[in-house]
Amino acid sequence: MQAVKNLLKKVFPPVLLTRMHLAYNKLRINTFDKLAFPEKLFKDQDFSIRRDDHPFRFVQVEKTHLDARLRHQIQEWEKWTQDEYLLVYDKSCVIEPHAGWALTTDNQLIYPSLGFSRVEYLRKPLLEALRMRRQKLEEYEELISLRDTGEENYFHFYNDVLAKLFFLEEKLGLSSEVPVLISAKLYQRPVFQYFMQHPYLRERKWVVQGEQYIRSHKTYFCKPLTHTAHYYDRIRALVQPHDLLTAGPERRIFITRSPKRLRFIENGAQAEQVCRELGFEIVDFDTLSLPEQIQLMSQARYVIGIHGAGLTNMLFRGRQPMGLLEIYPPGDYYPFHYVLMATQLGYDYNGLIGSAGQQQYSGGFHVDVEELRQRATALLQR
Repeated sequence: MQAVKNLLKKVFPPVLLTRMHLAYNKLRINTFDKLAFPEKLFKDQDFSIRRDDHPFRFVQVEKTHLDARLRHQIQEWEKWTQDEYLLVYDKSCVIEPHAGWALTTDNQLIYPSLGFSRVEYLRKPLLEALRMRRQKLEEYEELISLRDTGEENYFHFYNDVLAKLFFLEEKLGLSSEVPVLISAKLYQRPVFQYFMQHPYLRERKWVVQGEQYIRSHKTYFCKPLTHTAHYYDRIRALVQPHDLLTAGPERRIFITRSPKRLRFIENGAQAEQVCRELGFEIVDFDTLSLPEQIQLMSQARYVIGIHGAGLTNMLFRGRQPMGLLEIYPPGDYYPFHYVLMATQLGYDYNGLIGSAGQQQYSGGFHVDVEELRQRATALLQR
């Protein structure tokens, strides 16, 4: 199977391959998966917490200086709701290793076992899951599941995985003795190992799920409201103190991305030259360790960067002033993650939307360098 995936990656451009996979996954979800893995239905009273709220109503985003398309997007976000829940499932379930789905003893999918379980790109369990409930498995009487959709993504680690521990601590006061389930891929990532240096994580009992299926008889599944602002302070408290540089120069940073990534600026050399003329350092986070990224962003007074997980590092600036200019690829939708985070942290935010690139299916796009100069200059003056 891996050989087939590697071959497809060589034959098809990454963006086209992603679209093909999404189309296949949508077809399978709406046909075979409905029969093989029916949904376990829950009532509101089955949850300890179950509510919806409007994240963009907690903060007032300054919109007057933004592109009209972004102003319209933010107005739509103000109507948008996110769910928050806590489910203590006190019956036996099996957690499969590939995506972290939990299944009941009769193979119904427990959708609250994953925070964004209804997205079209999320694969359902493999067929082998149908027979695993009868097998002798690694077994736990009680278990916290941190498995989640997008769990290996840098932003989602903070917002949707680590936040679950904070949430459960606040709502239930669970002991650190309760075993915590996490995927092996996330456990091995440098970001997780960095935070494991802090006793808050190091002293817990970690269950690292590789290829094994796991049975639990009482399982905690939860989803905090996205972008819970006071969790940013909790995250910074886990950082090694010598990595938060509160003194020193207030730096200007342009975060670039390699053309090897799915989202990059085709005329990047021109964009970087404009930024250099305005005193910005050009930095590719792929070449820096996590401590180096934390140190850099803790000193960053002004930041320009392409929409991507690297912008999450703004939280290490803390409550000190920052101006952020986010560069979006063209499209009909502009993700909300960093405008919301920047506003919650009290930063000055602006956005620039690129235009279509010349390399079809490459993920590249074009930036108007004069607009970049204008918005960057305005950011420095505001």
